[in-house]
Amino acid sequence: MPTHKTLSLREQLNVAVVEFLDSEGMSCPKTRDGLVTLINALGHYREEGKALFPEVFVLDSLNEALSILPESEHVEIGEDKKQAATMAKALKKCAPLARRGWAVYIERRGGMFGYGLFRSGSTILSLSPAELLVNRGDPAIPVFMLRQVAENVIQVSGFSHSSLLVHFGATKDVEVSPLPKLNDFIACIVRDVPGEIQEQVGSFYMNVLSGVLRAGHGTLAAVMPTRRRTVPKSFRDGITISPRISVPDKIRQMLAKSDFNSNAKLQACSALITGMLLSDGITLFGSDGTVWAYNIFLKHPKGSESVAGGARTRTFKVMCELVGKDLVGALIQSQDGRIDFYGKRK
Repeated sequence: MPTHKTLSLREQLNVAVVEFLDSEGMSCPKTRDGLVTLINALGHYREEGKALFPEVFVLDSLNEALSILPESEHVEIGEDKKQAATMAKALKKCAPLARRGWAVYIERRGGMFGYGLFRSGSTILSLSPAELLVNRGDPAIPVFMLRQVAENVIQVSGFSHSSLLVHFGATKDVEVSPLPKLNDFIACIVRDVPGEIQEQVGSFYMNVLSGVLRAGHGTLAAVMPTRRRTVPKSFRDGITISPRISVPDKIRQMLAKSDFNSNAKLQACSALITGMLLSDGITLFGSDGTVWAYNIFLKHPKGSESVAGGARTRTFKVMCELVGKDLVGALIQSQDGRIDFYGKRK
């Protein structure tokens, strides 16, 4: 007789969510059901065919959260019964508006969920709500956040530094967050940036690369040591930027002037670099935070066709072999969402 086996991924997710909420001191059956619903929805969230990447914060007191966010403001959208359907409604109503610094909030109010949008900061370099409410969270202000960190990869992070990573893809490394690898790559980009602005340059690149990874297009990027004066010969089959883009210089200008024009220039720079990273080929950075070239195609050595994976994976293998010679670090995001880094931090 044939045997039939039923596997409930939702049941497994329920168990993990209960453990996460317990660790955050935010246990609640209604919140659990709603969080499971949000995680499933955010894996590949779209409205009218367009991919959206909202950050969603679930908290107990919006006013207390806003009190620690500089230059904050919020817009109330609605309120309804404390049930999973209300969380789903909050996402649908708010996600199309959650862009350019705006995030979705869901406030637990007794037997109700209130929801809307909030933002903080005045420039592209301002610390994000995620940094202030979660990474540097206050135990007196319970809050957790969920967001898509790569295609089909959802991360739930709490103020007590608990974390739940949910991967809807087929990769075996379901327990590994892409964020440490992204941090390592950014550390290579800012390795030779002066200390007084290194944190700001790193924050700029975290915003850029996080958006690129969520787009799920796939990307290749590399960092060369700044002691080199020209693009390495093996990386010249691409578009060299002249003069190269100096993100540190633009950040210095913005910090010195603190005006709308300098902030707008930095935002335009962010959009330009994002476009390069979403183009085919490799984007090449210097370890002083500059951008040297993009749309670069490396020649593959004979026999590389036998390497498992597509052309992007084979190219990444070639890049890894150049680390320690022409490069200090290399990053790949394949179209299946897999993210890998190879290199050494200083």
